[in-house]
Parts: sequence; C-alpha cells; structure tokens
Amino acid sequence: MSFWIRWICWFLIFQFVVTEERNFRVIFDNISLSNVDPEVFEKFDCELYQINNRSYVDSSHIFRETVTDLRVHAALDFWKTKSPKMTLYDLEFDGCHFLQNVHKNRLFNIYAKNLREYSNISFKCPFQANVLYAVKNMTMNEKDFPSFVPLGKFRSLIEYTVNQKLSARAFINGKIISYSSTTSF
Repeated sequence: MSFWIRWICWFLIFQFVVTEERNFRVIFDNISLSNVDPEVFEKFDCELYQINNRSYVDSSHIFRETVTDLRVHAALDFWKTKSPKMTLYDLEFDGCHFLQNVHKNRLFNIYAKNLREYSNISFKCPFQANVLYAVKNMTMNEKDFPSFVPLGKFRSLIEYTVNQKLSARAFINGKIISYSSTTSF
C-alpha cells in the first residue's frame, strides 16, 4: 500500500513542477545573418517578429549541393543586470551528429526540440540540394527552461562551416525579462 501512496505523491509533485507557470519571457531583439556563402546556399533567410509579447522566428535554407559535412561553432554569452559577461558555452561540434542525438546540455536539447517541432522537414544529414528546409513560427517555450532563470541579456553566435569553409554566421541578441514586464515592451 505504501508503494502506491509514494508513487501517487511523486506523480503529483512531478505534475506540479511540469505545470508551474514561469515568471520570465525569452525575447529575441535581433537576428542577423552574415557571411552567407552563395556557393553553398541558394537561399538562407531569417525573419524575427513579435506577437503578443512573444518572439517568433521564420527561417528558410536551400542548399545548392548535398551537404554531408556540417560543422558548427556555437557561443552563448549572458549578462545579468549590473554583472560582468558570463560565457555559458563556446564550442565547436559536428552539426550532423547534433541533429541526430540527445544532448547533455539542456540548452542544446531545447534548441533541437524546437527545430523538430517547428520545421517543415526533418533537419538531418545529408542535407539535400534544392530542398526547402524551413522553420516557421519557432518560439522559445519558457516551460522548457528551469523554473528559475536569471533576468538579463544574451548574445548568441552560430557559425556554420561546410566542407571546412565558413558558410554562414548568425548573431542573435535578446533578453530574459520578468513576465510581468512583458506588457510594456
């Protein structure tokens, strides 16, 4: 009998943690692309828009040739209010491996989950030539994050290297704000 009582208690605790409302919002202020290689990409666009105090991203990629070798350099810096910059990560990895595997880094898992959820086609290697890889209405769901996230600003850099040549660079600037302050932005 005590087994079932413990099981029910754990279930109720887990339900409370999963459904707890977050008191913050992840807002993207700016996304910019540079160094897009026209030999690699026929199209590489990204659009950011805000609706109802939430940031959304649409992105589309069309490769000119099949891509089997994709390396990624990703960095994320964070500034809490009145604090120095903290580098949360700065690393290089195999992009193909990243797209097909679960990650120990929770932020990477959130990003990979969102790619799967909001994309029109499976993002996996090899990337086929002349195929539209699109992400539509991608947003950051705060419930994917821990219940406490410090408020502050962030900057992310993502560089894509195809066949050992820099092929695109994306800069993302944003902030984590109090949920109560979303009504004023």
